Amino acid sequence: MALTLDMGIHIRAPREFVFQHLLTPHHLARWFCNFAQFDPRGPAVGTKFRFGGDYAIAATEPPGWPCDILSGEVLRSVSFRWPLFGADTRVDWRAEDGSEGSVFRVAHSEVPREDSTCGRFHDAWRVCLGNLKAVAEARDDSLRPDSSPIGDGMFRLNLVIGASPSKVFNALVDPTIMSKATGGSRVGIVPRAGGTYEIFGSGAGPASIELVEPGRRLVLSWPIAGAPRRLTVDLEDKGGDRSGVYLRYDRVPDNAALRVRCRWSDLLVGLKNVLETGETGFTEPYEAQSRTG
Repeated sequence: MALTLDMGIHIRAPREFVFQHLLTPHHLARWFCNFAQFDPRGPAVGTKFRFGGDYAIAATEPPGWPCDILSGEVLRSVSFRWPLFGADTRVDWRAEDGSEGSVFRVAHSEVPREDSTCGRFHDAWRVCLGNLKAVAEARDDSLRPDSSPIGDGMFRLNLVIGASPSKVFNALVDPTIMSKATGGSRVGIVPRAGGTYEIFGSGAGPASIELVEPGRRLVLSWPIAGAPRRLTVDLEDKGGDRSGVYLRYDRVPDNAALRVRCRWSDLLVGLKNVLETGETGFTEPYEAQSRTG
């Protein structure tokens, strides 16, 4: 059965400005893909374009995925056909006027499978939209989907959050804030060494908190199949109420590595937006953004 992703995100920038980030290669490179190439005449209905790279919803080498622009409305919407994994999928991008800025919506239909080259399509789109929100609001870039191989069962995620290390740490151990960052998942945290840390519905089960260093480090461990799966988050003061956030996940299960990396990318992007703007910006909860049929 085909998959449809449908989600919107509030962006504190005018609709016209947000739309400019959709059809220009240098803007797309900051939130959607490594490279993009449009018809020499410029993007218009009936023309073709290509995009791709490791940092894209679905990775591919140059010359990229061949797409056709199907329809559009000046400074409001564009729709394109994306031949993907043997299926003709359709992507609709729309920028709408909204309260205190605009709402950007994406609908990706007829997707032939749940997983892309970087993890779940659902999480990858959320990462891109969350990053677009940060970029269009003139804040530091966030994360993008990553299809690079995960070697030795370990991956790292690094980003800058516009909040002090103590504020970021307090958010990491606050169930209410972490629930908001995940898109509405129920979160249970007992914030002390030996306590538990669980994001319900993630499939990982409860982790044990190995180490708590307020404002500096949080270490979680999952004993799975006789081996500890360890997640470490280190915080660094960047000055001016900015923090470097460095996540390392060791011994991630091979059969779930890409999904785990993409889901944690989404969570960190959501946390960044919550701490910097008070919202993830998404207009619907996580579970309402994906459907099959």
